[in-house]
Amino acid sequence: MVNKEAYQKNRRYMAWCALIVMAVVTIVVLIFPERMAAADSIIMMMYGSLSALVGAYFGFAKALKPTK
Repeated sequence: MVNKEAYQKNRRYMAWCALIVMAVVTIVVLIFPERMAAADSIIMMMYGSLSALVGAYFGFAKALKPTK
């Protein structure tokens, strides 16, 4: 890997952006539930995908962290 620090920084940004997107969608669904009813299955699929991404990032980061 050429620049491991930049790679890790970009992965961290990706995970945080995914968390922010999930929070924004949650707020929008709570504010406008009648408008989001049509996109219910799409939103559930998005939550599943983004939570898997975030879980994998934080899970692997913890598992690969060297112990002292």
